[in-house]
Amino acid sequence: MANAEPFELSEPVTTRTRAVLAKRLADIVGLPSSRITPRERWIVGDLLFDVIRASDIDLRKRCAKRLSGLTDAPHRLLRTLACDEFEVAEPILADCLALSDFDMMEIARVGKLQHRLALANRENLSATVSASLAAAGETPVIERLLRNKTCVLAMPTVDHLVGMAAEEGNLAHLLIKREELRPTQAFRLFWTCEHMARAQILERFAVDRTILIDASEDIFPMAAAEDWSDPMVTRILRYIDRRQRNREAAELSPYGSLEGTLEAMAMDGALPEIVTEISTLANVDRRLVLQMVDDMAGEAIAVLCKATGLKWPSFENFWRGLGRSLTSEPVPQARKVYDSLSVEKAQTVLRYWNLSMEDKGGK
Repeated sequence: MANAEPFELSEPVTTRTRAVLAKRLADIVGLPSSRITPRERWIVGDLLFDVIRASDIDLRKRCAKRLSGLTDAPHRLLRTLACDEFEVAEPILADCLALSDFDMMEIARVGKLQHRLALANRENLSATVSASLAAAGETPVIERLLRNKTCVLAMPTVDHLVGMAAEEGNLAHLLIKREELRPTQAFRLFWTCEHMARAQILERFAVDRTILIDASEDIFPMAAAEDWSDPMVTRILRYIDRRQRNREAAELSPYGSLEGTLEAMAMDGALPEIVTEISTLANVDRRLVLQMVDDMAGEAIAVLCKATGLKWPSFENFWRGLGRSLTSEPVPQARKVYDSLSVEKAQTVLRYWNLSMEDKGGK
């Protein structure tokens, strides 16, 4: 199996006779299937391959342009021309329908940035080719892929791009528009975004759980009768449950309630024991509360407050406890999020975050 390789010609020479021969061979390669058998096309393609390998760039450009309109052409010939200098390769990369997924993956591997940018513009790219283009991690190529509404992105590719968005912030607003983006990915992406992108994620993916709650109402007493012995059932029902707060823990809390804990935080700051108490009373992983503490914006804290039924003054106590001013820009942005979400939708977001923390393991 011959791979595509860039041209390495030291003294390419094209005589008039060679130019005419190349044109004739290209014409034969382009004949319809009714005029030429596959074996004949392969043989002529091999001959043309030898000619263009030893010819100058003008002849290679003419051959590439002639072959770009074909729907059936020898793949080694196409791959070789498509990996040539970009001015040679461009018509094949842009228009040639004869390129297979394998061809495009090979071109993505050995070609240059311009080649991958051209491939990323093609219509109806498969998930396999998109993954190959994204794998190099080149931001211009990825941006072009994300803007290409006809390409398909596989779930692992989207996962990879969501991870990249932490370092390449301009990818986030493009990812949010992709239909392939799933809630788990969107809520992970949330932490890398600015306010407007965060608001878009919440608007699109914060949904209530009414159907789930109604469908599983009778399962809660069944699980309780089994003493919650099935960890997987417990995990899923904790996501579905209407209640967010840990009522039993509130009875034992030295602060009396979640509201009381946040009042103490406003006075004493985000002490480790207060963070732990917020985690316990809100029934979320302590690492999630720490992530909210470290986040310089306020939307995530607003989600926590709304999901646990806290009034807005509790957000203000949380914010003061972090040593931040109530007149700072994040506060009105957080208020918009708080006011836009129902309790059920806020719980959906909070529980997705919490499940992701549990999936990471550890404490």
